[in-house]
Amino acid sequence: MHKAEKLEFVKKFNATLKDKDCVIISHYKGLSVSEISDLRKQIKSTNSVFKVAKNSLAKLAIKDTNFEVLDKFFVGPTSVTYSDDAVSASKVLVDFSKDNENLKILGGAMDGKELSVDEIKTLASLPSMETLRATILGLLTTTQRNILGVVQASQKSLIRIVNTKFNN
Repeated sequence: MHKAEKLEFVKKFNATLKDKDCVIISHYKGLSVSEISDLRKQIKSTNSVFKVAKNSLAKLAIKDTNFEVLDKFFVGPTSVTYSDDAVSASKVLVDFSKDNENLKILGGAMDGKELSVDEIKTLASLPSMETLRATILGLLTTTQRNILGVVQASQKSLIRIVNTKFNN
């Protein structure tokens, strides 16, 4: 990479990170190309990105973002996973690291706050946004059906009472 290309990479990566809610840093030493490709596919399916970048360029890219606290993690074979959905991204990384000990989660950040490995594991244990939306939607539709059932039942009872009075 020439200097101009490096500057352009840092500029684009910085702009991308400014729009993201969560970044997770991990070491990938010992992962095969096919394992990294598999991890990338899994992460991409959650609308997240897994990127391997030169540490010096990544350090420059996180400047003036909510992720400057992660500067200390950029040592060795480092990868950056970024997303708007911290739960889904952390879930994929934690699950993958359970199956493959060569992926080591170092830490992360969300909204300017540094996240420890334990906090990332806690995030991974939460239900995804998709699951939460489905649950909320289910609760709303169930409540509407219950209200509709009560209203319809009341109308039927009222009609029966009125019919009984008129028939007598």
